[in-house]
Amino acid sequence: MPKIAILMTTFLRNELASITIKTILPQLSEDCILLIADQNKPEQQLTLDPTWNNVFYYSLPYDCGLSFARNYLVDRAFEMKVPYCLLIADSIQFLQVYNFQPFIDFLEEKTERGLVGFELLKKKCPWEYNMKIVPDGIKFNRSEKTIEFKCITFLRCDICTNVFLAKTNTLLNLWDNEQKLAEHELAFLEYKKRGYEVHWTDSIQLKRYALMTEEYTVCRKRWKTYKDLAKRKLGIGGWIILPKN
Repeated sequence: MPKIAILMTTFLRNELASITIKTILPQLSEDCILLIADQNKPEQQLTLDPTWNNVFYYSLPYDCGLSFARNYLVDRAFEMKVPYCLLIADSIQFLQVYNFQPFIDFLEEKTERGLVGFELLKKKCPWEYNMKIVPDGIKFNRSEKTIEFKCITFLRCDICTNVFLAKTNTLLNLWDNEQKLAEHELAFLEYKKRGYEVHWTDSIQLKRYALMTEEYTVCRKRWKTYKDLAKRKLGIGGWIILPKN
C-alpha cells in the first residue's frame, strides 16, 4: 500500500502540467502515487502516457473549482487508504527525488501534528505566519516557535504555502467547494479550528513555474469576486493584514 498520494490539480495549462508530471515521475513507486484532477473541458483534457505507472487520472466537471478538485483528490486518497497526501499543483515542480520519511516520522510523533509545509522557490510572497480573525481582516503575525527533529528545523505556524505533506484524514472536506479561488486562508483557518498543528520547513524545496495562458488569466481575474465572498463568510471588512516591516 502506498504511503503518500501526491495530489495535483490542473486547469487550462496542459503544457505546464505535462512538464510538471515528468518531474514527478522519478518519485513514483509502490510507496508514492500521483493523483491528478483535471477540470478542463472534455476536448481540452490532458493526454497521459500509458507507460506512466502509479498515476491515477480523474476527469472532473469543467471549472468545478480548485477547492472541489482538492477535496475530490483527498477523498480518493482516503478511499485508497493512503495515509499521507502531498499537495501540489500543475505549476509546482519537483527538483529531485525526495525522502519524505523524516517528515512522516515528525507528524507521527504527536496526534495533533497534521501538516508540514515545504519551501516553494519563486513563490510570490512568504506565507509562514500565525493568523487571527479581527474585524478589519485576517491578521498575520510572525512565528518564532521552532522545533528540532532529526536535525531538521520546523517552524510552528498557522498557515503556509499550498505545498505540504499532511495526514490524509485531517484534510477531508477541508476546502470550501464554493470557493473556486481565494480558498487558501479559509482552508487554513478551518484546519486551525479542527485543532491540527501546522509546521513548515525549508529543508525540502520545490519550485513554482508561472505560465499564464489567455483563458487561465481570464479565470484568475475572478479572484476578487471570491475574495469578497470569503470576506462575507468570515464577517470581516478587509483582507490580509501583514505585520509591519
